[in-house]
Amino acid sequence: MYTVTTDGDSQPQVDALPPDALAPFAEARAMLEVAPWNGDPYHRHKPDSPMRALTFGPDGQGDLVYLILDDQRRVDLLTVLWLG
Repeated sequence: MYTVTTDGDSQPQVDALPPDALAPFAEARAMLEVAPWNGDPYHRHKPDSPMRALTFGPDGQGDLVYLILDDQRRVDLLTVLWLG
């Protein structure tokens, strides 16, 4: 299992999510705890990069950008967007 963390930049983005984004975000975060490599490579030309992206929400309204630190079993959320 991985620990999912936020920092001074991403936590305000999480705090600003509207109510209809909270359940989809929680589901995405739970997925990152167990299978963070299932996200898409952030850089298309670096498919094995630990920097990943994940679209979430019923209509794909949310985007997460995150970094996987396998040696620490940690996922750092870098960007949290909701466009819904």
